[in-house]
Amino acid sequence: MKTKILSLAVIVFMAGIVLISCGQTSKKDAKSVKEDVKELNKDVKQGAIDSSKEIKTTVISNWKKFETTSKIAIENTDKQINILKMKISKANKNEKVKLVEQLNKLEQKNKEIKEKLTKRSKEFKDGVISFNETAKANEQQFEREFNHDMDELGLALKDLLKNNVN
Repeated sequence: MKTKILSLAVIVFMAGIVLISCGQTSKKDAKSVKEDVKELNKDVKQGAIDSSKEIKTTVISNWKKFETTSKIAIENTDKQINILKMKISKANKNEKVKLVEQLNKLEQKNKEIKEKLTKRSKEFKDGVISFNETAKANEQQFEREFNHDMDELGLALKDLLKNNVN
């Protein structure tokens, strides 16, 4: 009987040790999981910051390239308008009135395009533009619209020159 009680006591003692050690392991695992979650959150936040910086750098560098080429295109358009003015001054009176009116409209459109570019450039300098995923798409849309307007103006100037001035 003593051996049965002693065996039972040893079994209960060992079971207690096993249960206690399992509880401590669970606590250690829980702490480890919490630390891992904190590190992952930090990594996600840092990744978002890095991504935002990358987008900003890309958008700004693309804008600078676009702005430079657009300014050159506008200067070329100004030169074309000045050439047309000289050619129109040599035209007869009937054509001259009509051509000057058309050229004034095109010149006004050129001024509007310049203002559009200047306004957008000011937004970049003043930091009004937010740099996120939609910023790339917005800039691409602005560039498409701007290029479309410049192409239309260029065609109109060429057509004016071809159809009306000899």
